[in-house]
Formats: sequence, structure tokens, C-alpha cells
Amino acid sequence: MTSEATVTAAEIARIAGVGPAAVSNWRRRYAEFPIPVGGTAASPQFSLPEVVEWLEAHGRPVHISPVDKVWRAMEALRDPALPGGMLATVGFRLLGEEPPPHLDRTRAGIIDLPVELGAHVDGLSDRLGAAEAFEALLSRWVEAHARQVEVTPTPVAALMCALAGSGDGTPPDSVLDPACGTGSLLLQAAKSGTVCLLGQETHPDLAGITAVRLRLHGHHEVDVAAGDSLLGDAHPAARVRGVVCNLPFGQREWGRSELGYDTRWTHGLPPKGESELAWVQHALAHLDDGGSAVLLMPAAAAARPSGRRIRAELVRRGTLRAVVALPAGSASTHSLGTHLWVARRSDGPASHRVLFVDTEPLESRTAGPDWAAVHTTVSDAWRDFQAGAELDPGVSNAVPVAELLDEEVDITPARHVRADPGETVDLAGLEKDRIHWSRTLAGLAEALPAVREAPPSASPAHSRALVPLDDLIRSGSLRMWRGSSGREMPDGTAVQVPFISLHDGLPRMRSEDLTYAADAERIREGDVLVFAGSLQGARPADPGEHGAAAGPGITVLRPEQDSLDPWFLAGALTGGPGAGRSATGTGTGGRPSRLDPARLFLPVRQPDEQRRIGRAFRDIARFHKTLDRVADHGRRVARHLADALATGAADPIDDDRQG
Repeated sequence: MTSEATVTAAEIARIAGVGPAAVSNWRRRYAEFPIPVGGTAASPQFSLPEVVEWLEAHGRPVHISPVDKVWRAMEALRDPALPGGMLATVGFRLLGEEPPPHLDRTRAGIIDLPVELGAHVDGLSDRLGAAEAFEALLSRWVEAHARQVEVTPTPVAALMCALAGSGDGTPPDSVLDPACGTGSLLLQAAKSGTVCLLGQETHPDLAGITAVRLRLHGHHEVDVAAGDSLLGDAHPAARVRGVVCNLPFGQREWGRSELGYDTRWTHGLPPKGESELAWVQHALAHLDDGGSAVLLMPAAAAARPSGRRIRAELVRRGTLRAVVALPAGSASTHSLGTHLWVARRSDGPASHRVLFVDTEPLESRTAGPDWAAVHTTVSDAWRDFQAGAELDPGVSNAVPVAELLDEEVDITPARHVRADPGETVDLAGLEKDRIHWSRTLAGLAEALPAVREAPPSASPAHSRALVPLDDLIRSGSLRMWRGSSGREMPDGTAVQVPFISLHDGLPRMRSEDLTYAADAERIREGDVLVFAGSLQGARPADPGEHGAAAGPGITVLRPEQDSLDPWFLAGALTGGPGAGRSATGTGTGGRPSRLDPARLFLPVRQPDEQRRIGRAFRDIARFHKTLDRVADHGRRVARHLADALATGAADPIDDDRQG
């Protein structure tokens, strides 16, 4: 157990307000820079007091927020074997309650807080409120352990809980998550209206985090136990209306030898390499009649030969009701494809069809998943499927059970989301859609600004002059700050405002999260946002983002608009000499680095020239957005045409084209 507060190089960069490259440079240039006191060669840790002393001695500003102070003190005391134990300890302090009797304090890493740290935690609670203080510390914890702990992204959790409800949208009154992690799915279920919450987590420290987190948010009908759900079910008699689970992937030792004759295997004993199918049947064993299970599965589980027999039983009995292919980026610790399986414990005749939804067409190749569109598309398809209504053949299809029970029993959505050969294809509608898309594509050329050769300047050297962003910041023409996950209130004037994360900002999604922020730190009209250090994503803030606070990974540039046009600033950063001479982009290990204003340059232009060029940059940005929409539309049109041709419902018209 460590005895002194330590920081990583990335954390040094955060408290000093610089990029990670600057910290590496300091270590090379200054022999007196603090030496590592722990960690590894790839990820060294430094003494926080020594780092602060060095920064102050070299005239570097140091910003350690109240949340950072508490977090650093927690890290100094945590047990490396139970990384979540200290967070759970602080959570129960914020809650003002003792851990529940069934939660073993020793196994969960829960300790008695030192008096000084307890006082700091109490102060943070007074400043933010207990629940907000815990969420801020949890955010720091997730950042530190992002590679080891799977956290269900909020849009995925919201979709899973929506699918677990009844056909009219009523949430289940009771929900179980048998592998609850830090409680993201259970918290989302509670926000959706579920009252009774049950959970279990193999790691006792994570079980403690979930238990206290839910209670801090005011949800008291909570029973979260520690232990392996497959080998030691803590809720053996529980029958719930909903099970939601981001289950463990690829477990080789899940207890097959000990559980060979377990009564849960009503669809067959899972093979050793199919732990996911054991979790599916565990979920089904806890469902009440008519209840639903929504499980986040690896895409490979839909087609692996070893799982064919169990998949066949799930389909044959009408237990498996839907399979949804999610966009890339739906898991926090890996890039594997993921599916949602929706299964039901039937209280009536078995279903004769299975719904398949493929959300890949909703994924922009530049901005990532459009989660709002994914949620709407999947929810609408699920509702229409249950009501027996017509489905959108571009993204969804209801396949008869008999068609699925072949030699492979492959339930991959991309294989089944196509036009049904027995259905009538609207050829007139296909042709109308094709012509509309062609005209829209032709109109794109007119969307780009017309340009000409720039007139010769009276001073050629001036026309090529560049100014560093650092100089603009020092002169007051530009202000720059980085978003944070803090949620702390710098003073009594801070209020709750929308919180824009990287996950929201990149695809331009509307955020439902809130945080605390002072007026000075809220996004305004004319601010330019840069995401994850990538200049290619620089853009002026959208109107829906005005008044929000920026989250981690977002840099906000606020130009003085009398001297610096926002669209000119954003456009000049994305290309040309400014971007070419910068060192931003991908850092060590392929991770995006922060902006270093000393290595970013803008061309020198008069304000009227900036505004004129800025209008052209704005037109180009609109072109890119339109191009994305046209590309997505074109893929759907092409897919519908291919489906019609493949099913024999349409025949190509011969023309004079060659090749």
C-alpha cells in the first residue's frame, strides 16, 4: 500500500495545464525534475508534493481542484489488490451509513478513513452534494482503471433498460444485474423507474461501489452482493421482471466442471468456451413469467459452431426474441463487435419469429455512432415487432424460426436484415428514392465555396506570416481551457448545467448529463471546441451546446471576436500550416494528446479577411455534414436495391453503360 500521494505524467499535465508532451520534455531537459517513486517504466508515478514544489519553483501554474485533492489522498491509501475499496469507503462516508452487513468490509477493501481525509470528504460533500461528489470521484477512478474495468456506456445502458420494459414502455418493477460492475445498468434502470434493484459482482470492491452509488442517488430498495453469480448465486430464489447485464466475455474457467448438473441449463450444458451462453441461461432462470432479459453479448456468440445447439434451443422454444447489432464503440475496454440479445421467459405460445436489427447504417464513418438514431430505430423496431406492425427493411427484419434452424443457426443480424422473398417490394418507391439521392448528390458540388487565386500581397512575407496560439493567448485575443470531469463548485455562484462529454460532442448528440460550472467556464456562442486533441474535429460550438460545461478531452478556445473570427480559427486549425506544424494528434501508444498552444499556428489575416474566409470554412463544414447524410442515405438506397435484386423482386434495366 502506498504511503504518499503520487501522480502519473498525464495527471501532472492536467494539474499544470499542459499537454503530456510537455511533461516528457521537462523530464529530459531538467535534471532536477522529480524522479519516479513508483509505477513502471511505461507508466511511472511521481511524488505529488515534489511535483507541486517543482512546478511552483519554475513559475508554472498549479491547479488542484477540491476533487483532485480528495482523489490524490484516496490514491495514497488504496490497496492495489482492491482498487475500488477506497472509493467504496469514501462513498459510505458520503452516505453517512455503514456498509450493509452482507458486504464483507475486509474483502471489499473498506477501511476506517483517516480523520484528515474524512474532513476533506465532508467538505467536498458540502460543496457538491454527496451524490455529485461521488460521481466526480468515480469519474477519476474510471479514468485511472479504464483498461481493467468494463463500464457500460450511458447510451447503451439506456437502450438496454428500454428494451427490458413492457411493450407500452412501462419499466419493469424489479431488475437484476448479475455482473453489475460499478452499477451503471442498475442506476439507469432506477432512473427509468424500476424500484427493486438486485445485483451481484465477483469483485467485492466493485460490489461496494455499486451498493453505495445507488443509495447515494436515493435508491434504497437495493441488494448488491459480492461473489461469482454462476458459482455462488446470491439471489437463488429471486424472480424478477427484468435482467440487464453487460456480461463477462470469453471466460475459460467459468465453473463448467462444478456445474455440470445445474438446473439452470434448461437449453443445454454450455461448452467450456461458451461462458456467455451460461450467463444467458442464468439470466433466464431469474425471470418471472413474461419477464425480459437484455444482455450485451460478443458478436462471435451469434455464430460460433460450439454454441449452435443452445442457440437452436433458444430459437426453437421462442425464448430468443431479438438480436441487435450495435455500432462499433459500444464497449469501453475493447473494440470487438457487440450484440444485444433480448430473451423472454414465455408465459404463452412460443413466438414464431425473431427480430433482427442492424444499426451499422446509422454509424457515420467520421463522427461515430449516432446514438439518438440508434435508440429510436431499435426501440421503434422492437415496438413494431411486438405489435405485429410493418418493419423498416433497411435496418430490421422479422425472420421465421424455421428459417433460422439450419446447420449453422447463425443469428448474426447482418445475415438476416434483408428483404423477405415473400414480401412485395415497392419498386416505384425504390426508383423515387434512387432519383432523389442522385439529385441530392449532384447538388453537393454547388455547396462547396468557389475560390480563386489569392491576390498578391504588398508584403509577401506578411502573407505567409504565422502567429502561435500562445501569443494570441498572452495578448488576450484568445482564451483556452480544458474541460474536466470535476463537477466541483469553484465558488458559490456555480449552478447545474448540461455536461458535454467526448461521447456526446463528437457525434453532436444532445447530452442529458448535468454538472456544476461557473459562468466563466460555460460554452458560449463563438467558442471553438477541439475533441481529444485532434485538430480535424475542431468546430465552433453548436447552439445546443451553448451554456454547457465541457468534459474531459475537450479543449475550448474562446476568441475575442473583434480580432479573431471563430470559423476562421476552427478552419485554420483543421488544415494548412497551423495543423501541419503542430504536434497534436496521436501521442504515445496511439492515444490522442492534448493541444500544445506553443506549437499551433494561425495565418495572420485582417478581421475582414478572416470573416470572409470564415464564411467559406463554414460552407465547407456544412458540405461535410451534408456529405455524411448523403453517404448514409446512399448506402441505404443501395442496400434496398440489392435486396430487391437478390430476392428476385426486381430486375436491372439494360442500358448502354460499359464495364
